[in-house]
Amino acid sequence: MRIALLCHYPDDDAAPTGGVWAVGRNLAAGLAAAGADVHVVRYVSAPGRGRVEISHRGEAPLTVHTVAMPRQRTHPLRRAAAVPALVEALRSIAPEAITAHESEYGLAALRSGYPAAVTIHGIPRQELRAFQQWRNRLDLALTVAQDWQMVRLARYLVAINAYALEQYAHRSRAQFFRINVPIGEVFFTQPPRPPDPHTVLMVGGMNERKDPLLLLQALAQVREAVPNVLLRIAGRQPVGSFGKRVQQVIESLHLAPHVEFLGALDQPQLAAAYSAATATVLSSRQETAPAVLMEAMAARRPVVATAVGGVAEIVAHGVSGYVTPSGDASALAEAISTLLLDRARAAQMGAAGRALAEQNYQRVRVGQQYLAMLRYIHQLEQPQSAGKRP
Repeated sequence: MRIALLCHYPDDDAAPTGGVWAVGRNLAAGLAAAGADVHVVRYVSAPGRGRVEISHRGEAPLTVHTVAMPRQRTHPLRRAAAVPALVEALRSIAPEAITAHESEYGLAALRSGYPAAVTIHGIPRQELRAFQQWRNRLDLALTVAQDWQMVRLARYLVAINAYALEQYAHRSRAQFFRINVPIGEVFFTQPPRPPDPHTVLMVGGMNERKDPLLLLQALAQVREAVPNVLLRIAGRQPVGSFGKRVQQVIESLHLAPHVEFLGALDQPQLAAAYSAATATVLSSRQETAPAVLMEAMAARRPVVATAVGGVAEIVAHGVSGYVTPSGDASALAEAISTLLLDRARAAQMGAAGRALAEQNYQRVRVGQQYLAMLRYIHQLEQPQSAGKRP
């Protein structure tokens, strides 16, 4: 079956990316392994180009089609302009069905006339509330508008957890499918190793939504029980006004010897970082289905995360990790300290998390579920879509 997968997609399998980029890579591999002829369609910013160009690489069962957008457009405007360009790319592929991820890709899929299911990865209107900086809010405002249009047009939506389903079910008449996020095989194949008993890991960008300031406050409290604790942070270095604030908090709490910035890691490096730490910590203000928790569990490590969005659906509290109240630095510190001080409990929770990850997030299994859904909607839409196709 010829499938178009519309999503952000990295240039190689070890690329230092996360979120929907990682989902795109893993779902493409899962669909191909399930027997689909997969055509990935993505758009990128192309410096020096004055017009849209479409290029192709790879061959069956996995071909990547890249829509290069002129770079002079600002990011929000480029996101809007990508929709008709993506539709043009789809018409050259003529897929039997489409799976689309993110609002602009969803709009392109729905306007193409081919049977399409759009996956909800984030809740833009909730994410908008988590940011104060105007640049982030401007970009998210356009995403909210595109998301609103997409939900009105969609006949089939995929919810990656019950939280996403709850947020969208009352806003759409679409038929919903419930399918988990796939994660990379590299996190399942990491060889077992004893972790550093003093180290915890944070994975993600230094921004308001991830709320690293809360984690730093918790880390200062953890030092009272574990004086040599080390927080390793994988992701982009903090920049701008928020980055300065992060550095100021580190200095004011005397945490400089206890915080190590690893920078952007590729997937094998990230898998090794999960294994090296006793636990992975997420202190976010808002999340939908954070893959970092799933990846850490696949690497046999317990997780500690704030109770936002769909986090509690991933972390079995007291079994594979701990879920703490949002904004509560003391509760976060207590959970981290418990795992650092009780190695047997941390190992037991890591093993439980691994079993949950194997059951729910392996990309081959998720790819099979997506392919079954796409075959289903193709059969349903075949008489209707035949008259719409260019």
